Amino acid sequence: MYKLIVLAPSAGGKSTLMRYLREHSQLRIAESDEEVMKANNDVWPEDGLKNTVLVPQTTNDVISRTDVVYFASYFPEGLLHDARAKGFRVVLMDFTIQQLAERNKKRMSIEHYQDATPWLQLQLDTFRHL
Repeated sequence: MYKLIVLAPSAGGKSTLMRYLREHSQLRIAESDEEVMKANNDVWPEDGLKNTVLVPQTTNDVISRTDVVYFASYFPEGLLHDARAKGFRVVLMDFTIQQLAERNKKRMSIEHYQDATPWLQLQLDTFRHL
């Protein structure tokens, strides 16, 4: 049985690691944005619905599972305590703001991601708090 939560800020390598694990392992992988989309009929929700309803709902669903590796850039603090109580291990991928800014620039140009710069420092601060 495995229960793992991998937290990383935007541009922190979650997608790269997920792709690798999906291609090279039999691990059951879940990812926050994918779970939110599934819960919202494959439509990206507005932020209020996403943050107050869908993220807590989907996070609760994931932490009720066994045999899952869950990737997220945001995890409600109270649910993180619940996850730990249910036997989840938590891994934080740690980067400096400079490293994230460089990775963000690269993924914008290569993979056409939206600019995550406005949220990077807030995400780092949130992870430090957790």
